[in-house]
Order: sequence, then C-alpha cells, then structure tokens
Amino acid sequence: MTQIIDLSVHQEHIPVGIRRNLCLNTGKEQYTFYFDLVDCFDIPEPQVLDGFVYGIIFLAMQIRQPLRVHGALSRSAIFNLTEYQSVWACWLPERYKIVEIIPDAIIELSNPNPDRAIAAFSGGIDSTFTAIRHSKRLLGPASYPLDTVLLVHGFDVPLSKEDSFIKLCQRIRPLIDELGLEFKVIRTNLKEASGQNWEDSHGAQLAASLHNFSHAFRYALIGSTDPYNYMCYPWGSSPITDHLLSGDQMRIVHDGAAYSRTDKLAVIAFFPTALKTLKVCWEGPDPEHNCGRCEKCLRTLLNFFALDIDHPPCFDNALKLENIYTIQIRNQTQFYELESIYQHLERREPTEKVLKTKFALDAILKSYKAKQLADEFGQLNRLTQDIKDIAPAFRSKRNTLFKILAQIDTPWLFHEGFKEYIKLKLKHYLKPYPNA
Repeated sequence: MTQIIDLSVHQEHIPVGIRRNLCLNTGKEQYTFYFDLVDCFDIPEPQVLDGFVYGIIFLAMQIRQPLRVHGALSRSAIFNLTEYQSVWACWLPERYKIVEIIPDAIIELSNPNPDRAIAAFSGGIDSTFTAIRHSKRLLGPASYPLDTVLLVHGFDVPLSKEDSFIKLCQRIRPLIDELGLEFKVIRTNLKEASGQNWEDSHGAQLAASLHNFSHAFRYALIGSTDPYNYMCYPWGSSPITDHLLSGDQMRIVHDGAAYSRTDKLAVIAFFPTALKTLKVCWEGPDPEHNCGRCEKCLRTLLNFFALDIDHPPCFDNALKLENIYTIQIRNQTQFYELESIYQHLERREPTEKVLKTKFALDAILKSYKAKQLADEFGQLNRLTQDIKDIAPAFRSKRNTLFKILAQIDTPWLFHEGFKEYIKLKLKHYLKPYPNA
C-alpha cells in the first residue's frame, strides 16, 4: 500500500503575534514548520492552504508520495501545482517526481481582496529595485499598487542570529520609511528544518511566506534574479515558474526580468538612501555591513563599476583590481551575471582601469569555462570506458539485433545502412582535403 503524506495547519496566538504551524506526517517522519507573523494579532484562519503546499512541495516530490491536504485548496492552485511539478520533474527527473495532491476540498474563490500589493524584501538589489519602481510608480498605470514589504527571518539570516536580524532591519528601515511602505516580518524555520534544496526551492518557500498575507493582498511581488536574455535554469525563481505559485486569493508576480542587476542599479542610483541601505552580503561576519570580499560583494562592486561608480556608499571600500581574481564562480547564474557586466564594460570609455578590469573578468570567465570543459571531458572519458566495457557483449548480440531489425523494418535498416556506407566513402575521399 502506498504511503501518503498528511499535511495539516493550525493557528495559535504567541506573545509576538500569530503562529501558523504546518505539520507533515510521512508515515516514517513527522515535521513541524512554523510561520510567525510578527506584530500581527488579528489575522483570520487561512481559508485555503495554497501557500503551505507550495512551501513543502519539493519535499513531497523528493519523498515521492501522494500528499493529502487536510483543508481546502483553491481551484487555480490545483492547476498551478500540477504544472509547477511538471516543470521541475522535467528539469530534474532524477531528483523530483510528480505527486498526487489530495485536498479535503477544492474551492473557487472570487478574489475579494483590495487592490493592494506586497513585495518580498531583503535589502538586496532585486528587491530594492522592485520596491522603488512600484512605490514610486515608475511604470505609470502599469505599476502594481505596492504599499507593504515583507522581510523573512530564517532565510538570509539564520534564526539563531537574532541580533544580526535586528541590525539588518535597522539598516534597511530608512529606505522603507522614505518610500512610505509598511514593514512586515515573518519568522520561519521552513528553510532550516525542511532540508529542501535552497537553489531549487527558494521561490516556493518565499511564496509560502507571502501567501500568509493572501487575506489582505491581491498581488505579491518577487524581484527577478536573471534577465530574460541571460536566463538560467533550473533555478528556484524565474518567470517560467513563479507565476505557478499563485492561487485564487493571491497572484505571485515575477518582477523586473527585463533588467540585469547592473540595469537595476542604474535606477537605484537615483535614490541616495537606497545606495546607502543596500545589503547584498550574506557570507560576511557583520550583518550591518557588506564585507566587500565575498563573491556577491565583489560582483556587486563590479556592477557599480560598470556604471562608473567606483565607491558606492553601501561599501566601506572601493573595488580593488586584485580582488577580482579571487572570485570563484559557483554556478551558471553567477557566470551569466559576470558576463553581462563584461558587456556593460565594453560600452565604457577604455581607460586603463576599465581595460584592466575587463582583463581580470575575462580571466575568471575563461577559468570557469575551462573547468566546465574539464568536467565534460571527464564525463566523456567515463562514458567511453563504459562503452568499452559493454562492447564485447554487444558484438556477440549484434547479428541477432540486426536480424530483428530487418524483420521489423527492412527498408529503414537498408536506408540507414546505406547512409553510413556513403558517409564512410565520403570521409575516405575527402581525407586529403581537411577544409572540404
């Protein structure tokens, strides 16, 4: 008999606000994930459990067991969950399998929420750009009605680092106040306790946090990572998948993918407070400062340098040329971003510093590509060895295989054999002419 994962949610009051407990029982293990809605004391029970299912869908796909939801899901969430799983099962079939979702009820909700938007906010470039362009209505009537931002404790800043989180809030608060936005905080153990791959699941986990406010907001904005012309997938947040994290009550919007991080900084640069409050560093020891030495900090300094801003106020020191060579590219997203910065530098006046920076960037980009080729060559060597190992067994069965193929489709076998014969003859006759 197939084991079923049971999901239930219950809400309780705690001293700092409301806690929503997401309980999972896989038959072998029990999990409890919580979402603390800080300083929120009058929140209704969730009408549908859309966001909670999105929050653990990667865990369910890894366990590969049907998911029974003790509560209702909205009609559009059921549609979206099926497609969302299909995308990830297509991208990473060895890791994820589509699972059946079995809710107590499927209800169709006409969205009664006021025309309001909430945005995920971390203090970084992507979320700052989204907060500015919609609160300042830079898109005119196409701007979302943004009046609130949400910061999640437990994602970038571990739950154990309460002081660090307070310092982060103090750093970013001046910009939020200047933009006239309401500031909300959620504290959750979902990332730390679920064990889901963060690069795959961060968009879904962020959407789960935002859905806790689906009773009050029609739209939830997630700042883009990659621009459309440098798309990298599989990746946990993209215009391909983020909209599939929506439900009847709340529409998830992937915002800003027409802009690279350098393009976004060109907009942010018009807002001095934003330049001071930007917080991109998650590896450095001090939550109040960008360390200026980690990969993310150096990449951001290069974004600024591409705009001819040598010493942005969010960093203690300007970019040092020798530090560029220390950058270790970890994934394709980082590679594409650095490649995009190089393209921006191509448009700058070729001063000595610009040329030296381009040279350093070119060196680390080529180093990453060389590593990729070495990895592919290693895989090819392993494949070649595998073929050598099975070749004797295959040769012994070759005649039998051809007899079967001849019985199934003689014209096709003759046609394919003739093509291979012609290829061999052409290769023989063209050998003296390598450029032919």
